[in-house]
Amino acid sequence: MMQKQIFDKKIIICVCAAVAVIAVAVVVLLFNREETFRSIMVYDVEGNAVIEREDVGSLNAAENLYLESGDRVSVAQDSSMRMKLDDDKYVMAEAETVFSIEAEGTDENSRTKICLEQGAITNEIQHPLSGGSQYETSTPNSVMAVRGTIYRVELYTDENGEQNTKLCCFQGKVGTKPVLPDGTYGEEVLVPAGSELIVYSDGTMDGPRDIDYEELPRQAVQNLISLTESGQTLTCISPDDLTKLAEKAKEAGDKTEKREAEQTAASDQDEALQNDTDMKADEDKQADASADVRKDRKASTATAGEAQGVASPQGTADQSAQNPQAKLPALVAVQPQAAEQVNSAAVNDNTGDDSSQEENSGGDATGDNQEYKDKPDKDKPHKPDKDKPQRPVVYTVTFVYDGKVFATQTVVSGGTVEEPVLIPETTGAWDFDFATIIQADTTITWN
Repeated sequence: MMQKQIFDKKIIICVCAAVAVIAVAVVVLLFNREETFRSIMVYDVEGNAVIEREDVGSLNAAENLYLESGDRVSVAQDSSMRMKLDDDKYVMAEAETVFSIEAEGTDENSRTKICLEQGAITNEIQHPLSGGSQYETSTPNSVMAVRGTIYRVELYTDENGEQNTKLCCFQGKVGTKPVLPDGTYGEEVLVPAGSELIVYSDGTMDGPRDIDYEELPRQAVQNLISLTESGQTLTCISPDDLTKLAEKAKEAGDKTEKREAEQTAASDQDEALQNDTDMKADEDKQADASADVRKDRKASTATAGEAQGVASPQGTADQSAQNPQAKLPALVAVQPQAAEQVNSAAVNDNTGDDSSQEENSGGDATGDNQEYKDKPDKDKPHKPDKDKPQRPVVYTVTFVYDGKVFATQTVVSGGTVEEPVLIPETTGAWDFDFATIIQADTTITWN
């Protein structure tokens, strides 16, 4: 009996010890686990936007609504939406824009990816990312990576129905790679601040070149103005110039709205006139039908009268005497023809006068133009060749990874090359000192 009690006490002690060990382990895990939550919050909505979330369905976007990684956002027509990621990353979506967002990791090792399906977004990364963090924007034919910058990405359809990507960098630098038709990536191009680049659907690229700010839509200009008001400095354009662009865009938008309103009013008026014409046509058809009925009745009456006239010639003479207008239609039929001949003659006379005047005027103009065209080129002034500026010497720097070209950059003689923003998948580093002056074509490999 005593042994059994001792045995039971040992079991209880072992169970208690096991429970204590498990509790300690849970506490350690709770305090030492890696935080993977990323803050994604909607902080401004104008108009309507819808959030699609797996296993939940559709949600109406509203201020202070927190999103989750994997959510898909659709901004309606004449609307806009702004999001804040963590505390220093902002996404401004314009009207008729569709994109999904992925955000994982921590501040020290974060991964953010925005997949643009339609429309345009402006990204603001206020602080440079840590070495292990990544921020990307992708479209069906390109992928862009940054460390800390302000840039706009637009996915548009051209006149041939092809989807192209337009990138505008307003601050910092953006590394861009095209997605080729076979699904592989092309060479990276570094787009500096103040430049824009177009990536076509077939993977070819146009640029970088200076940003044409006048081509930016009204919403994009307003987003840039809000950035300058918050203290950001943009390259190659001042706040005053942005304000002028906004006013110009507003005037153009007002004219477009006025023109569309006039076209709508004209269309409504045409529709009303068409309805009146249709009603008049129906009335004319009814009148013609009534006239046909009356003609048939008159014809029947005339036939009866002719039958009576055969039996009594005196009846026919009496009818003629009673209806003296019976022969007038034959005379009236001749008058329009004569009037038409007179009008035709008048038109021919006027036409002859106008053509003669045009012939005299046209002859003089043709002569002047021909004399200008026949002027020899040697009489035109030419700028001396010595005044032409000398083109700088440019070298090509090629980055090679795993035996293949990973990226290329062009560097003016005496300048330095920039380290690519996108990095290869395997761990390593570029075998090169990026402070080195470039004085020839250079190849840099990944070790």
